[in-house]
Amino acid sequence: MSTADPRSGAQVRSGARARREAGFTIIEAAIVTVVVALMTLVIERTVSGVIDTERTMRAVRNTTERGQQSTDRIRDLVCMSRKLYQNDTIGNAYLAKLSRTRFPPLSGARLPTVDEVNPMGPDVAGTPQTGNCLLFLREGDPYRAVAVKASKKMRSVDTYRLVCIYLALSTKTVVAGGPPAVELVEWRGDAYPNYTQVSGITPAAEKTQVVKDLYARFGVDYLWDPTGPVASSFYAIDGTGNISATPTAVSSIPEDLNVSYGGRLVAGNMAIARTDVTSKVRMPMFTADPIATWTPHGFEVKVTGPSGSRQVWIHLTVEQQAAKGRVPAQTTTAVANTRDL
Repeated sequence: MSTADPRSGAQVRSGARARREAGFTIIEAAIVTVVVALMTLVIERTVSGVIDTERTMRAVRNTTERGQQSTDRIRDLVCMSRKLYQNDTIGNAYLAKLSRTRFPPLSGARLPTVDEVNPMGPDVAGTPQTGNCLLFLREGDPYRAVAVKASKKMRSVDTYRLVCIYLALSTKTVVAGGPPAVELVEWRGDAYPNYTQVSGITPAAEKTQVVKDLYARFGVDYLWDPTGPVASSFYAIDGTGNISATPTAVSSIPEDLNVSYGGRLVAGNMAIARTDVTSKVRMPMFTADPIATWTPHGFEVKVTGPSGSRQVWIHLTVEQQAAKGRVPAQTTTAVANTRDL
């Protein structure tokens, strides 16, 4: 123990050093720990909020871009169509013949009913005209068939194929914990040469040779008259150059896997938004049908105007999972102009 004078400066400095070397008290350490924990929690929640917001904004951008791209593509396809099929005997018969086993159509799919009198607008209650499926005819690349072997004379033959835009139920889910996603499918059928054009080729020897070449080199089994009903518009041909005198009721119209696009959204972690009357963006725009009767599920089509000047109103709503509890949906609308054969 020091016996130095209490007034000695050396003794005072020694005591201060001893108190500093004693460290923090338990209360001081606890206070520091609590402050650090609170700061960490605030930072963590701030970072999490920023990340969730960024994910949501990215999802909104993606749904907007993909939705607009899909709508524009459908509009462009329809604008180049040569004939639109509607919800009648002929249209439904063609629709039933499409081989859509790869992507079976969603239950409740229907073609639109053309309104040739009234201007474009939502359906009138009690008069359902809106559909959620499109079926139309497009010209394909012409086939260059040999007409005279000796002189290598060629004939260009027009071809047509059916295109169907419809909804299908995917095996995957996009919304966590939700039902299977609804996919938008672009189906394209085989190309068929024009029956009227081929059967009208003269002289007969050239027609026979063209039919032989179509059968052997292009794998064509039928010629098609696209102006008639499906049961009486396909004419069988054979390898000897014959055309059937009577039409054949084909069992199905195959899908051309070389040009069909199939599903367009689910692979990109997006889907068609299901109809939801509690969500403004997911509500139907054109149909006036009660939801309990018919639901379009994010894809509506309305057709107006005479055959020489059709207008096709397309409404598409897509959605994407952004974060837990956040599933932004975006809707796009476009109008296509076309004319029938």
